[in-house]
Amino acid sequence: MNTNYFSNCANLDEAKNIFKQLCFELHPDTSGYESQAYFVVMFKEFKSLENRFNNNTKEENKQDHFNAEQFYNIVKMFDGLEGINIAFVGSFIWLTDLTPGTMYSQKENIKAIQLENYNTARWAGQKKSWYFSPDDYVRKSRSNKGLEEIKSLFGSVEFQTKANLKLAV
Repeated sequence: MNTNYFSNCANLDEAKNIFKQLCFELHPDTSGYESQAYFVVMFKEFKSLENRFNNNTKEENKQDHFNAEQFYNIVKMFDGLEGINIAFVGSFIWLTDLTPGTMYSQKENIKAIQLENYNTARWAGQKKSWYFSPDDYVRKSRSNKGLEEIKSLFGSVEFQTKANLKLAV
């Protein structure tokens, strides 16, 4: 079992990016195989690394502090959704269809998701996507940027919920 998921990380930012990606690859609900043991090992390794980096940082800015458990709890809130792409873009969370119409059929479930430190889900009509913004976010102006442009500007970590596969008879 790999126990060196973060061995090449020079700083906490690199470790956070790898952690986010591994959450989606190793989470038992999204991996497609029995990966819980790998996930637990990875999570413990990250927590140890996070503590080491945080203890070595004299000027810890609370706003920049990454909470692995909070991130994992956010990911868990999307477990009931099917066939949706979830993108963590900057401090926003965007939901898009993998197949047209999958979000519409789950609209009430999406609106019911309550995330700590985030506003409730909002619909972005031009982008045809749902999004969660930080609860302290104040929109300054309307942006005509497309979602792909926003992803390239702020960076993006994405994963897909399980697709609801139906066999045609």
